[in-house]
Amino acid sequence: MVVLMRRGLLICLFLIGALLAPASPARADTAQVITVAAIFVSPATVMQPGDTLVLNNQDLLPHNLVSQQPGLFATPTINPGTSAEAVGASSLPSGVYPFVCTLHPWMLGALAVQDAVPIPVLPGGDPLAPPSTSIGLAAGVVPTPTSVTVRGNDVYATSYAQGALFKAPMVAEGLLGVSTLVADGFTNPLGVVVDDSTGIAFVSDSHPSTTGRTTDGRVWAVNPNGTKEIVMDGLPNGRHNTNGMAIKDGRLYITNGNSTDDGIAGGEPEVAPYSGSLLSVPVTGRNLAPADATVEATGMRNVYDVAFRPDTTEAWMTMNGPDALEPFGEDLLLKVDVSGPPVDFGFPGCVYRAGPGGPTDPEAGDNPVIPGPCGAHTPPEVTLGLHVSADGLAFGPETSPWNGDLFIAEFGNFFGAPAGRKTVRVPIDGSGNAGAPVDAVPVGAGPLDVAFGPSGLYVADFLASTILLVRPELAALTLPV
Repeated sequence: MVVLMRRGLLICLFLIGALLAPASPARADTAQVITVAAIFVSPATVMQPGDTLVLNNQDLLPHNLVSQQPGLFATPTINPGTSAEAVGASSLPSGVYPFVCTLHPWMLGALAVQDAVPIPVLPGGDPLAPPSTSIGLAAGVVPTPTSVTVRGNDVYATSYAQGALFKAPMVAEGLLGVSTLVADGFTNPLGVVVDDSTGIAFVSDSHPSTTGRTTDGRVWAVNPNGTKEIVMDGLPNGRHNTNGMAIKDGRLYITNGNSTDDGIAGGEPEVAPYSGSLLSVPVTGRNLAPADATVEATGMRNVYDVAFRPDTTEAWMTMNGPDALEPFGEDLLLKVDVSGPPVDFGFPGCVYRAGPGGPTDPEAGDNPVIPGPCGAHTPPEVTLGLHVSADGLAFGPETSPWNGDLFIAEFGNFFGAPAGRKTVRVPIDGSGNAGAPVDAVPVGAGPLDVAFGPSGLYVADFLASTILLVRPELAALTLPV
């Protein structure tokens, strides 16, 4: 994964969308899409047939808004501080229409055109007001957020730029209030999880090595009063880092990336079984070494995050594939049952390649750099594509429209053909079987992590220094792959 810093951008936007439109004559007949920080706000926009779609450029760059299906609707390119109508949008029938800024192709959105929906009425006859469609600007900012998690009515996020952990309270409709500093002094923090029972936050980072390597991975415990204790240090990595974490049945599960690109080149030697591994330790453990951890899974490259399917011991993980082996090196979605023995996912000998049908063709192949056959290994649940940088992941609630599916933030690449830069949804059935991924409604420029709260899905967008809230009404708008 390539990380680009935007330290000067201190904007924290929170997206609220609504599919319920008032049926009264007072409703707005203009739908507006705002551009700020090289993203569309709202990226999922709802209007009725005959309404006007307007692009309002509040950014420092010129932008346009063009339907991805050629010729349906478009604005001209407009300068900062100006607006323009998307000609053709008012003639669209009901449906969902993806759009893009052709100047900045990572800027994606979707227009939902639908007929008026009656406003629900509460018992007693009072109308239920539809959710707000405004954009909330929070006073508290989390610049360059890398990881986000929810405990109760608070959202915790790590900031790469500030090496800090912040906490923000949820206020009306899931918007976030002023963020406060919980702890700082971290080096490259990439993961956070909070123990619901104690309020202790665990933060992963990597720092200059004390073991003779370039960097070591480390995990901190941050007490509710802000004091810090080291849970584990000396995790061997290099090109990649100690990343996301999860808590299950009193144990802390830690994803630790590997050292190299392909198993040989691009970093310091791998250290089995800790490079590219899933480890676990008691949540009460302190001052541990890697040898004190239980190895749950090995044979991974940059294993980035872990999430447990609710009410199971299934740990699901994202893994970034090699960069330099195209057409080999797809990103993968992996699964291990931590109640059983550890599993080996086969890296570096075994990698996956994109077949003629596209990057989701799950054809296992031998690593062209590593001699010998792939051998026995545990296959992935899903292949996710080349260079998409599949990172943070979270299971949605069982209730509609999330349906217990798995949502994955794809930070994307910054070389060659664009890939990723979106949030994808992997359908999960009641038996834990994964279906083909679909693109969730596009949000943000560089999503790096996701987490669910009572009001919807929070998306940590690293590039735009934003945390976006996708309300349930927008989750039903998915785009086919």
